[in-house]
Amino acid sequence: MTTKTTTYIYAFSFWFIWNALSAKIILQYLLSLNFVPVIICYILINIFPFILFFEVVVKILFSSNISSKLNFIPTQLEALSQIDTKTFNYYTNALESLGFTRISDLQLSESTLTVARLFCHPKHLCFAEVIQTPGRSIVFCAISSGLEQEWSVSFRDNSPSLAIVYAFLRRPRGIIIVQQGVTPEELLRSHLKFRQKMMRDLNLQLLRDISIETYFDQAQRIRTCQRKALWRKSVIIGLVEMWLFNFKSETQKSQWLGDYARLAARKG
Repeated sequence: MTTKTTTYIYAFSFWFIWNALSAKIILQYLLSLNFVPVIICYILINIFPFILFFEVVVKILFSSNISSKLNFIPTQLEALSQIDTKTFNYYTNALESLGFTRISDLQLSESTLTVARLFCHPKHLCFAEVIQTPGRSIVFCAISSGLEQEWSVSFRDNSPSLAIVYAFLRRPRGIIIVQQGVTPEELLRSHLKFRQKMMRDLNLQLLRDISIETYFDQAQRIRTCQRKALWRKSVIIGLVEMWLFNFKSETQKSQWLGDYARLAARKG
């Protein structure tokens, strides 16, 4: 039985039990308190199941679309349909001219199919990814480094669905900075400059292993942290944060500094 089917069964069962029994008992208890206005009692009885629905059922549905274990499959991008090979070739040439070495083409099989071309830089000890979700026109580049104590920093020249990432999947030690429209060379330069400052401010060392096994391990660790963050997160608060995200400045939208800003300010 799938997670979604099980979730729907639990939701229906809760709704039936709530309306048949629990709501009446709780309402009688609230009314017996006397100091709680009658109108407030009825409001609470009516909104409580909706709150519980969002906080439990919707959370289960969200997490069912984010698998606990990442499954990377080596592939050939040229053999896949709906791949923007022209843009992939542009990034490939640009990154290789900067000293990056191409490692592999990968696809990530989940609810949607995401493909990536993975690179590493033997001198600067960082990874680069060119990513596309087939069917979408967005192809973007991300340059990332792993640091001690589960810290990571990723610079990207685009980032689809940033609002939902900000609201539900952000990690306190996972720094994400988006620089729209920059070249791979500019992206790498900014990444290295920020990484050095971050290492100095927090007294961190760079993780020097840039093998594909390390990439897989880091990606799995990030996914595990994201799922934990999702379970701790209030769905209602997250939805409000997604809505408020639209009112942030472009600078605020383009970067997530997590705990780094607070810790760096304390040391400064």
